[in-house]
Amino acid sequence: MPIKIANAPCSWGVDYADAENNPDWQKFLEEIAEAGYQYTELGPFGYLPTIAEKVRLQLDKLNLEIIGGFVFDNLHISNQHSQIKEKIIDTFKLLNSLDSKVFVIMDHLSNERMKNSGNQSKSPKLDLNEYKSLVNFLKDVSKISYDNYGLKPTIHPHAGTYIEYEDELDNLLNDIDYKYLGVCLDTAHLHYCGIDPYNAIEKYSPLIEHMHFKDVNQSVLDTVYKNSLDFNAAVKNQVFCPLGTGIIDFEKVIKLLKNINYDGYVTIEQDIDPSEGLNPIDYAKKSLSYLKKLGLN
Repeated sequence: MPIKIANAPCSWGVDYADAENNPDWQKFLEEIAEAGYQYTELGPFGYLPTIAEKVRLQLDKLNLEIIGGFVFDNLHISNQHSQIKEKIIDTFKLLNSLDSKVFVIMDHLSNERMKNSGNQSKSPKLDLNEYKSLVNFLKDVSKISYDNYGLKPTIHPHAGTYIEYEDELDNLLNDIDYKYLGVCLDTAHLHYCGIDPYNAIEKYSPLIEHMHFKDVNQSVLDTVYKNSLDFNAAVKNQVFCPLGTGIIDFEKVIKLLKNINYDGYVTIEQDIDPSEGLNPIDYAKKSLSYLKKLGLN
């Protein structure tokens, strides 16, 4: 099966379900279809309707499929796990009803990690008891994801969080020790955090269940490092740019993925600040056109 290209609500500035600047969910689906996509991620739970039949009606009309969803929450804070788990289970139920394939696990941004993101020597470590709780929680939700709902759970290292650097990912994978747990590699977040994305594809090849394609404006990232700007400021300064205009060599990425016979989805993510007035559909079209020129469809 060839690699399939998706996009996601975050490319339309949707990071939180209740953000006031979010575009209407129906407009988002119409625009992603207009931009030439057949696949999308769910986005934050509650942005799209939580009733599967209502979502499916619109998807069918636009010839779209939802391939997966995510949790982006305070996984590093154990006293929030119960509340987070309820939302995760609701997300599983919706994704299962929509015949989705993957579930992406991301810790949420924290102030103490954001301000030194990409600088591991200055990034504080998670308290040992909190880390143990994190391991147990992720093992629990990963098993529920696969065993109960048929969704492949994947850990996504994310800048500005407690799951960011290579050793943090390795430790979690080792300590969770669940055979169905994989990884979602994000080309830009890896680069942002000092992980070589090309080496990562080779290293984690047996575990890659999902990919996020995102490019990085290196000059902006250099400024972020130099001035110790946090992750939110980096996004506002457009550290993430349309595919093919930044430092990531996607021709090399695609070649590596083909070499390991990766046949899953790649989701194009163009993280934008909606208050900046950027036109997401233009970015989405440019990125899709770029990947098609590199041989993906």
